[in-house]
Amino acid sequence: MVKYEVFIEQPTLDFYRIGYSPRADYTITGLWVAVIVTGASGKRYTGERGFGEIAEGIAHTYKLMELNEQNLDDFSPELYPELPNEQMEPYQYSEGADTVHRVGENVRLDTRVGSYDWYDAKGRWEIHVELVGQACTFWVPEQEGIPVPIQHRSQMGKATGKINGDPIEGWGYIDANYSHPGVLYFNLPLIRKLEKQWSMWLVEYTDSEIDAGFAWKGRGDTGFSAGHLIRNGVSTAVPDACTFTTYNERGVVTKSRIELGGEVVELEQDTCAIWPIHTFGRVVSTSRGKEIAKSWNYTEWMPDNMEELVDRYVLTGQRPSREAQLQARIENERLELPEHML
Repeated sequence: MVKYEVFIEQPTLDFYRIGYSPRADYTITGLWVAVIVTGASGKRYTGERGFGEIAEGIAHTYKLMELNEQNLDDFSPELYPELPNEQMEPYQYSEGADTVHRVGENVRLDTRVGSYDWYDAKGRWEIHVELVGQACTFWVPEQEGIPVPIQHRSQMGKATGKINGDPIEGWGYIDANYSHPGVLYFNLPLIRKLEKQWSMWLVEYTDSEIDAGFAWKGRGDTGFSAGHLIRNGVSTAVPDACTFTTYNERGVVTKSRIELGGEVVELEQDTCAIWPIHTFGRVVSTSRGKEIAKSWNYTEWMPDNMEELVDRYVLTGQRPSREAQLQARIENERLELPEHML
């Protein structure tokens, strides 16, 4: 069993500064923003950018996509051919009195206490997120099987804006990760050894009250189950969130029942961005017993052989083709790629 702590922090501007150190001999290994949103057109979109997790001063496109509808067996299409998955560009970092800026050729991220603005694709992508609750952080110290520590902080909120002129609303997060200086994010035990499933959601009820949260499900017998429950603007750290997952015949996540902080949240997935890792959907119900007006959820699932896949593909930059990934099989919680297509 892995030893870890989960706690709530009151956000400050330091959270977004590159020089911030939450513990002695810790430095930032990456900062990320992501959204899942619905347009007035009825289209759904998702996007994610990383800052500094590949190299200091480099912005990394994970995805900028229009989601497929009712399709868990394929990738969703990219919105901008010039900004494909894995696109990278340098950015300039600067600090103002109340805002931290990261600005590249295509991307601009302005972060402040309580909100952030994310512009991308030279203005065609415009996101504004008002954060709800407080920040929730988990800390995994060095221990047997965990050679370097992990401190990961997450905040979530309600997103508005426009994508290609389409007015949108939905869910967004801003996360940051810390470890010892010189440690690359992709070498951290979080994705290599700990993570099995990471579920995130936001619910808006018919009375306009908003709930949100996340739950981690650890791999194997790690016992890792950090959670965050936001109820009407108040955050609670949960050290023992329970996630019960249903899969389809190909092994892709379709439903999750999450129990945390005395509450139950039921999630349902209906589409995939990057098969089979990132799926999206809605919140079917909560134990609040209130009528849901709108909801969004984002689930990340990791195969048990993620460490092998990171070493072979991510760190070498030689990722398998989309065709190879779609012909992969999920067997015994492992993602097996067809060797002849690599």
